[in-house]
Amino acid sequence: MKIINDFQQNTDAWIQYKLGKFSASTADALLMDKKTKGYQNLIDQLVEERITGKPCEGKFGGNEFTERAHELEPEAAQSYEFENFMPLEIVGVVERDEWVLCSPDRLIGDNGLLQIKCPIFKIQKKRMKTQKVPGNYYKQMQFELWVSEREYNIFYSYHPYLPAVTIRVDRDEEMIKQIAERVEQAKEEVLNEIKILTNG
Repeated sequence: MKIINDFQQNTDAWIQYKLGKFSASTADALLMDKKTKGYQNLIDQLVEERITGKPCEGKFGGNEFTERAHELEPEAAQSYEFENFMPLEIVGVVERDEWVLCSPDRLIGDNGLLQIKCPIFKIQKKRMKTQKVPGNYYKQMQFELWVSEREYNIFYSYHPYLPAVTIRVDRDEEMIKQIAERVEQAKEEVLNEIKILTNG
């Protein structure tokens, strides 16, 4: 595992570095049944990116909600620091190997990660009531813990007009084992398809 700070998150260099690799944002699709569209789309994406060296055509490029999240993230991080008296560190990526990486929103000390979400009012209100981490984010957070080798990941849901929701997620070794196994299986599928397509 190594931390790479040669570029900032969400820049062209960061996007280029992530091409053809498993990242935390792919964790939900990675753990789906192999026959599902989500899993197959992930395999197709990695094959295309590894062959072309360019972002997958038709790949989700963001919307008003992702833009909102990027705009509010620094404010949310500052809010967490003030609430918890915990200094945070920004990183480019945390890389496990040439196939696997993640981009945590922030590092907390030597053993923690911070997962920042900035939902709209209605969703934040719901999270305040349920106090639960949505399943797709839980998988993403476990993927980050696997890659970073850290002990816990804080789910921090922030809205400027409502109280924040803070939930600690510890390592789920059973899911982490499942993620590691599925990455190896998916990697084999990607390599086999590349071999067929390139007559390699």
